[in-house]
Amino acid sequence: METLHAEGDSPFVVNGEGVKASGSLVADDEFPESTECPVDGCGETVRRDEMDYHLELHVEEAAGGDLDRQAADPAPAPEPSLSGPSSSSRTHHHRDRDRDRDGDRHRHSDRNHRDRDRDRDRDRDRDRDRDRDHDRDCDSKSSSPQSKAIAAWKKLLKMPGSSSSSSSSSQSSSRRHRHHDEKSAPTGDSANGGRLGKAQLGKYAHEDRMPDWLVALLQKGGQVKSEGVLSVLAQLLEQCSTTKYAYLCHPCVQHVSKLKREGGFCGYRNIQMLCSYIFGVKFRGYQYFDQKVPSIFQIQDFIERAWDHGINPQGRLETGGIRGTRKYIGTPEALAMFRLLEIPCDAQGFKHREPGRSESLLVEEVENYFQSGVGDPTQRIRLTHLPPIYFQHAGHSMTIIGLEKLKNGSKNLIVFDPMFRDPSNIIKLVGRTFDCTFPDLVLRPYRRGHKYLNKYREFEILRLATTATWRRVSNGVDELTK
Repeated sequence: METLHAEGDSPFVVNGEGVKASGSLVADDEFPESTECPVDGCGETVRRDEMDYHLELHVEEAAGGDLDRQAADPAPAPEPSLSGPSSSSRTHHHRDRDRDRDGDRHRHSDRNHRDRDRDRDRDRDRDRDRDRDHDRDCDSKSSSPQSKAIAAWKKLLKMPGSSSSSSSSSQSSSRRHRHHDEKSAPTGDSANGGRLGKAQLGKYAHEDRMPDWLVALLQKGGQVKSEGVLSVLAQLLEQCSTTKYAYLCHPCVQHVSKLKREGGFCGYRNIQMLCSYIFGVKFRGYQYFDQKVPSIFQIQDFIERAWDHGINPQGRLETGGIRGTRKYIGTPEALAMFRLLEIPCDAQGFKHREPGRSESLLVEEVENYFQSGVGDPTQRIRLTHLPPIYFQHAGHSMTIIGLEKLKNGSKNLIVFDPMFRDPSNIIKLVGRTFDCTFPDLVLRPYRRGHKYLNKYREFEILRLATTATWRRVSNGVDELTK
């Protein structure tokens, strides 16, 4: 995961109580135990308390089922009656014989019905308990099939249990941010303001060159891109009964996701998503991209050139250089690249001592941002022409493409997550008008709400500057100008 590094004065600072973009996201002693995702080809290091959710997203990524699938099996056909009509012409003997036979049939039928009812009740109770355990945020009618799929994945993957003995190594590999924090004690050269290590740059912090097979993979495969997904999400949000209103960014933005086995290049993938907007609308600096997203190697060259030009040069001292390596990058590198190319942008951090305050400030700022691009605020789904937002927390980064408010008052960030591809059931709807039976279920991989955000104390965002000056509407503090 990508991270921040401090260099004395931060490359971006927002004055205001508890809100500062510094080189520290989380202190060393605050990292929860992490482990590598067991899904073949993922390669991501995930917090153990997020592994269930991470695996659920893998299931939804791979499912690609019918959006309008029925959540429950159709009701069984009624059993045919086992008792025949009586005849007035029957003799008394025949009536007695038939009555005895019918009685046996009724008793047998009653036992069958009781057995079926008992089995049906047991199955229903088992499904209900399983659904409750997963605490799904989708339509209750559709939770049972998803629960079965997730349970099957976990069984196949044989999820390891928590182990305190593995805490040290797993924590180190999960820290996709670079920091100098008074509460933590840097080791080696980083203590003297020099090279950082695996805790900040990932397990390949000291490699001079990534392996040839990975170079070939990145050169041949490039990246996984999906166009037109935002228009599909707009229809899903419109059809979602739990959505009060929502904002979405410009529809030209592409969802760029990782290649299988590539590792932790999320920071690069988010830069590529911002670039898809830049050349999509011919934003300032679009000529550098030749109408296509830059490769990971091109992004590395841009960042190295920025350091050559004195833009955040401390980054080279701390990383030892990133060209041709798998070292993690983050918000400062994205900022350096865009400033080299004279693409106007700003970055902002959210850190507050009060629990939950950083999250509320982040969500408020994101909503204020999207409100600024709305033409008709009376629409439920408010489509804008604004750029997406580079979004980072300790452990991962994503691209914010919108915001949703639910009827219960809660709010979700709508994101493109480079860890996961769009499911095939989304891709097949691009360019089409459709009706979806369970939009809540289909939208779930794109939502990040309180349950997710509440795990983190600090956040950072980077935005392309569509106006000359940004202003924090939430507290009235002027931000960076370009």
